Amino acid sequence: MPQLLSAKRPVALGLQGFLVAGLMALVTVAGIPRGARAANPAPLRIDLECNRNGGGWQTCQMRVVRIGEEWWLDLPDRQLHFRHDGSGRMRLRDSSKAGWQPVEARWVAERTLCWDGICARGNLPLD
Repeated sequence: MPQLLSAKRPVALGLQGFLVAGLMALVTVAGIPRGARAANPAPLRIDLECNRNGGGWQTCQMRVVRIGEEWWLDLPDRQLHFRHDGSGRMRLRDSSKAGWQPVEARWVAERTLCWDGICARGNLPLD
């Protein structure tokens, strides 16, 4: 990995050093040019099983916008949008209703997480 210029020591760049420093500024730590990254990357999609209020399990999909912060559960008849603010407060917006409501998350079995009356099981991404 190329060494980065340190802000702690003065460096005489010259034309060649200026070009190298400029090129390095275009590269992220992962080595991917900034222009090659999407401004809003596509959400991670995970196939799961979901149930509502203890009903039968049905196929659903989780779309993760930001792991541990924002995700959707796509059920056959509605979409559920979840947001977690990092302070322990989590909210849910049901596409069939207006507004956000607070929800509590809890594990009820191995690989099964519930938010009040909504449960999902499978390979859930953890933050």
